[in-house]
Amino acid sequence: MAEAIVSIVVKRLGDLLLQEAISFPGVSKQVIQLQDELKLIQSLLKDADARQNEGESVRQYIIERYALKVGFRKGGGIQNVLKRFVRILGEAKAIYQTRSEIGEITKRISTLSSHLQNYGIKFVSMEGGGPSSSSEKIRKQRQTYAHVEHNVVVGLEDSLKEVVACLTEEVKYKYRVVSICGMGGLGKTTLARKVYNHQQVTSHFDCRAWACISQRCQPRDVWEGVLISLISPSKDQRDEIRNLRDEELAKKLFEIQQQQKCLVVLDDIWNVEDWYNLHAAFPMNDTNSKILLTSRNEALAWKVDPKCIIKENMKILGKEMVRYCKGLPLAITVLGGLLATKQTLEEWNQVHKKVKSYIHQQDGLPINIVLGLSYDDLPSHLKLCFLYLGHFPEDFEIRTTMLIQMWVAEGLIYRMQHIGSNEETLEDVGERYLQELVQRCMAQVGQKSSVARIKTCLEKAKSENFLHVINIDHESNEEIEAPIGEIRRVAISGGSSPMRHGFALPSTSQKYFHLRSLLTFSVPLKKQSMLRNFKYLTVYMGMHFTPKINSLIHLRFLSIRDPIVRSISSLGNLKCLQTLDLRQIDLLGDVPNDVFRNMEHLRHLYLPQKSEIRGKLQLPNVSKLQTLVNIPVSICDVKDPTAGFDEFGKELMPSNVTFNCLHVLKISQHSLDKRVAITPMVMSCPHIYQLRLWGKIEKLPEHDKISQHLAKLKLDETHLEEDPMLILEKLPNLKILHLGSAYTGKKMICSVRGFPQLETLILHSLHGLEEWEIEKGSMPKLYHLKIGFFHNLRMVPDGLQFVGNLQKLEIVSMDSSFVERLGEGGQDFYKIRHVPSVKVISPR
Repeated sequence: MAEAIVSIVVKRLGDLLLQEAISFPGVSKQVIQLQDELKLIQSLLKDADARQNEGESVRQYIIERYALKVGFRKGGGIQNVLKRFVRILGEAKAIYQTRSEIGEITKRISTLSSHLQNYGIKFVSMEGGGPSSSSEKIRKQRQTYAHVEHNVVVGLEDSLKEVVACLTEEVKYKYRVVSICGMGGLGKTTLARKVYNHQQVTSHFDCRAWACISQRCQPRDVWEGVLISLISPSKDQRDEIRNLRDEELAKKLFEIQQQQKCLVVLDDIWNVEDWYNLHAAFPMNDTNSKILLTSRNEALAWKVDPKCIIKENMKILGKEMVRYCKGLPLAITVLGGLLATKQTLEEWNQVHKKVKSYIHQQDGLPINIVLGLSYDDLPSHLKLCFLYLGHFPEDFEIRTTMLIQMWVAEGLIYRMQHIGSNEETLEDVGERYLQELVQRCMAQVGQKSSVARIKTCLEKAKSENFLHVINIDHESNEEIEAPIGEIRRVAISGGSSPMRHGFALPSTSQKYFHLRSLLTFSVPLKKQSMLRNFKYLTVYMGMHFTPKINSLIHLRFLSIRDPIVRSISSLGNLKCLQTLDLRQIDLLGDVPNDVFRNMEHLRHLYLPQKSEIRGKLQLPNVSKLQTLVNIPVSICDVKDPTAGFDEFGKELMPSNVTFNCLHVLKISQHSLDKRVAITPMVMSCPHIYQLRLWGKIEKLPEHDKISQHLAKLKLDETHLEEDPMLILEKLPNLKILHLGSAYTGKKMICSVRGFPQLETLILHSLHGLEEWEIEKGSMPKLYHLKIGFFHNLRMVPDGLQFVGNLQKLEIVSMDSSFVERLGEGGQDFYKIRHVPSVKVISPR
């Protein structure tokens, strides 16, 4: 990790020289000399990282002497010098002092280089070679094939067919529970996921749910998650579910599975006791619902009602692989990810030699061996990003945008290239980093917009002194205190539901100047006044808002999860903020219109759905804004309170201002009396790729006035009078279109060659629509179509039969006559017979 840290510092110094050459002419030579010394030591550390298992003394010297003393020196060191650069502004005295400090650090690093060479560490070229030599290859491969879904399950094809048959062929197989069991790393979860998404399975069951159990089984959390997945409740229904007693919740879930044909996957159950705690909510008789469970405990599978799928030949193959991985979960997957980056036989032989070397020299956990190999092989720019995943609880689905924003805030990402005429953003680079980690099997893909960390990532992060995680028992009735030592990053986890009592640091007087990030999950931080002791905190994710946050002037990422916040006026002092996420605040009170004005580095702004903004909202430097979410039109201080988008377009996005970096925009206006124009607003965002509009509008802009980058569009309550398809079908990169109460006309046409890239189309509450026409050749890539909640449409379009790529059709709460025409033998069955999955949900 030390080499990765130095790599980041070297690049930061380079950026500093470029940005501040004019302001600090008196220290530039010293900074260049310091940068050269750091490059020298980086080459030494690269050799040390590669040889760390050959001599423990080398490893300890690197970690203790460099990472803690030089890189993380409390109250001083390189970062302190850099902070001083920002403040000296040409003052001769400050320049003299800074030059002296740089000289002292350079001298210390030079001495350290000599000590490292005494330990036999050699210089390694930083140009190409090593672990990062395949990085560019991987990136190009990913870019070429990023849209391809990998449907092949190597070695499990027969098992996939058998499991699907066990679940869907009810006459031949009468199993209530189908179990996939076997030693860790055999692909149980992979097989279960393929089964869960199999077309034959999705069309057979009315509803499905996936629950990951793992070692910390919380029955209520599992029941709630499964029930919510099965019934897709409204917000009010979710609140009702959360208020149910445990026995009421179990009974409701039990009854749903009796009434409907459900598939529930219980992934990674560890022991029989967990099943005994869960089984009250799952009927074992008189039901067409099924359970698919995975476990490495074969005895558990037989206890439940098993059908073990991993056959003897697969066990033999598994045992052969386990000779190196010792059967622990993920070991084989991670090793496979490592080998996937190797292109030649020689490279494979090198990995084989390293595996044997690890096994001969260490008696530690085998997963650490395999993970260590893959971690050591990571390019330096990926190592710290990988360790950062350790912040998040096990099985926690991490929003990719949030993760990348945290990486940017901590300075773990730097630009590497230019793409065409447009500079690649840090977020673009972060996306590449993340996808490379996924390709190397160092992170797991959850939903499309989320990832999950490798479970053993936390162990590696701890061993590298990268972060400290505090797990708190929810059953504790007292406020908990825990020390955090000298670690720079702390994550506090208390489970999936909020704690009544909180977490406190042991001393209110101690200064935690070393702390850089603090993340809390379901655990409130008591003694909020202690925040002022976190002087250099750059990332904070907390459960409660407090005005004391205004003392954290170095914050770059701030996320608050608090039901009600009266005022955020104190945030105006946080001038370094890059990401401000207030989405999870249910009700936000007083919002001064100038609270964001001085946040010149703001890139992503997420407001709550309900907020009271005084006057015209003043945004910071628009050249950096990339995301604006939940911006209310009522922010405009105009005489006519119904002016809506008209004034919004003039005031927030005037014609002389262009939001060149804005990629995501979600705005709303709740006036029911006036239709307004949105063309000025849309034209102000030439690079937007995600747009949501809520509220009445006059008409859509012409297609050439809309960003050609637009990929996702959602229109709610817009009540357009003209057919929107005539414009939207001309957008070349539109992939997802959602229209809800968006059009009041009677006829809608999708023309030939229209919607060339559209993959998902959702139409609901188009109450005036009577006729929908799809011309042959329209929507060639449409994969998912969902229509519902409008009753004047008599039939699906005849042209739907020509949409050959359609894989999933959902009909929700449509008239019975409409549905009957689609049934086998019905008048419209020929239009949808080619669609593998057709689901009809009738109104209750």
